[in-house]
Amino acid sequence: MIKFFRKIRYDLMKQNKTSKYLKYAIGEIALVMIGILLALQVNEWNKERNRKMSEQVVIEQLITDLSQSQHELEEQKARNLRNARAYSQVLRAYWKTNLPENIQKYVRGGGGSDVYSPVLGTAQSLINSGRLDIISSKMLKSDIVAYVEEVGYRLKDVNRYEESYFRPGIALLKEAIPSSYRSKEFINKSSESFKNDWNYKNNLNWRPAIVEKVPFKTDLQQLFEDKSFFKANQKLFIYHRNISWRYDDILEMTNKLLVKLYLASDQHHELGKKLGDSNYYLVFEAEDLALLKQADALLSNPSKWNKSDDGICEDDSANEKFSLICALRTASQDVLGEWKEDPYSPAIRLVLLKLLEDKNRRYVGNMIREWNNHLDTTFDDVKNLLKESMKIIENQIATND
Repeated sequence: MIKFFRKIRYDLMKQNKTSKYLKYAIGEIALVMIGILLALQVNEWNKERNRKMSEQVVIEQLITDLSQSQHELEEQKARNLRNARAYSQVLRAYWKTNLPENIQKYVRGGGGSDVYSPVLGTAQSLINSGRLDIISSKMLKSDIVAYVEEVGYRLKDVNRYEESYFRPGIALLKEAIPSSYRSKEFINKSSESFKNDWNYKNNLNWRPAIVEKVPFKTDLQQLFEDKSFFKANQKLFIYHRNISWRYDDILEMTNKLLVKLYLASDQHHELGKKLGDSNYYLVFEAEDLALLKQADALLSNPSKWNKSDDGICEDDSANEKFSLICALRTASQDVLGEWKEDPYSPAIRLVLLKLLEDKNRRYVGNMIREWNNHLDTTFDDVKNLLKESMKIIENQIATND
């Protein structure tokens, strides 16, 4: 090709056709420039295509991180609400003439704090490395930075509550219950098992196997006359209640950013549109709907419902009479081949989120079991809970299709 153009130039010069040669030379230069511009444009197209591919990889990783944080935050919020309710039971008992029969199960001897931080690795790496420009949307870049900063502020609140309420509360609790509020008779009943303890066998036990007296408060009535015990439960109640609020704040921010990431994702764009109008922000598959339908079928009529859930599902299956949790567990095994707990499947998480909306004070600790067993809970309540959950999943799946 080069020889061909060179021959044309040589012939024009040989024939002394200067004007034609100049026109040809200008045309050749223009052709070369067009070629260069086309090459540059192709190069830019390739760069942009690679950038978009890299952007999608980052967006999918952010979705993975935030999806993990989402279910862990749901658990943190629920766990701290359970703890707050337990401490509130103790505080309310102080105002009663007679202690409630079940109050002992809410009296706690300590416990640790459970400070949780969402998965921020990808977002922080993008910010710290200066690679955030891989995200094309200025608004989305701003949202990611704001999310990391806001999460940091909320976690500072959690740490402040731990210092101001949790640690002082535990100290007061240990002052009120330095060892045990159990009676001498109760302690001595466990003497044989105590002798099998490693500390006892190595002569490191801090109390005798058989005690002659209990140097501390030995009954609940005495304990509920102790102001330091009240203050301990008050501080621990405030701690767990308030950090459940903070985790709820972080969960809400996580859900909103997840929707924006879905909208920016080529793979999940349509899902992002649907989740933008949702109250639950969960991604469902057909198997989630099948799971709830199977649970609903197991609870086909009132005679199939076990209103006295004891936490053991084997007898429910044998009797074909299921509590809510056992119906869900059995349905999960039927549909998925297993019962998932870490994390729960989206269908089970939806049921838990629906139960959190219950304002009828039907549970304190184990949410599903206590709600199932509560005097006010009816078979229709159980069926409506499953029906409403199935409707939410059906709507999302229909949109995706």
